[in-house]
Amino acid sequence: MRKTSDLIQEMTEEAKTAWVVAIAVGFENETKFVFSSGKNSLDDLNKLVKRGGSPIGLLRFEKDNTLVQGLYRPFEEYANEPWVQKYLADLLENTGEIIALSQNQQNLPDY
Repeated sequence: MRKTSDLIQEMTEEAKTAWVVAIAVGFENETKFVFSSGKNSLDDLNKLVKRGGSPIGLLRFEKDNTLVQGLYRPFEEYANEPWVQKYLADLLENTGEIIALSQNQQNLPDY
């Protein structure tokens, strides 16, 4: 796995041409998100990884008037894993909730 700073840089580059971008961080029973608009994205990602999370890929959201389109891309470390495409695609079924999280993001607690 690459350094978390490299993953944040990849997200930041992606965010230059998107409305909202998030890193999906998978845990055994849940998924957390680190957003490009976060004030402490690197710290947030580091906290999640320290808690045992795995950064799986990027979720990208584009907005055209009232229409929101969600796209995903696994990180290169997971690109050949059979389950990843379905995992990320299933996350897009929760686009409204993910967008709401991005609008109401707060710093993650220290663990």
